[in-house]
Amino acid sequence: MAELITIARPYAEAVFDLANESNTLDKWSETLQNLAIITQTEEMKVLLDTPNLSAEQKVSVFVDILGDALNDQAKNLLNVLAENGRLQALPFISEIYEELKAEAEKRIQATVLTAFEPTNEQQEKLKAALNAKYDAEVDIDYEVDPSLIGGIKIKVGDWVIDGSARTQIKELGAAITH
Repeated sequence: MAELITIARPYAEAVFDLANESNTLDKWSETLQNLAIITQTEEMKVLLDTPNLSAEQKVSVFVDILGDALNDQAKNLLNVLAENGRLQALPFISEIYEELKAEAEKRIQATVLTAFEPTNEQQEKLKAALNAKYDAEVDIDYEVDPSLIGGIKIKVGDWVIDGSARTQIKELGAAITH
């Protein structure tokens, strides 16, 4: 999987640059998501692994499924990927493209775990604080986890703040035993 991500990055960056220049970020987002969904079906996985099918035959399946939803640039991308045996990288290309798009649009995804459902006022304050911290529009997914006992746990990419009571109790216990 790590190899496919490495393979996918230059393609995603090239598509992003093209989409950004032509002001078609949303259209490319939709196209790549559709291609990724098709690539992940069991039938397509088998087809892509079939060695006696040509690159053109594999691309024609995508074209038949999506029809007019594929512009010439998307068909060119499919042809290049097929010729290089990299159609399986489409889900990763889509994923990386979405990350690049979110960064360009100054959008960030966060997950907030709380022991109890936060009030609207608490949600607004947290959103404002995260927006200010990241100088971006932060989309927050809230999840309730009663095992936290109290407090909050915030995840933004690799960054995690764990202010849950459960963690503080564990740390206190560790401090007492040492």
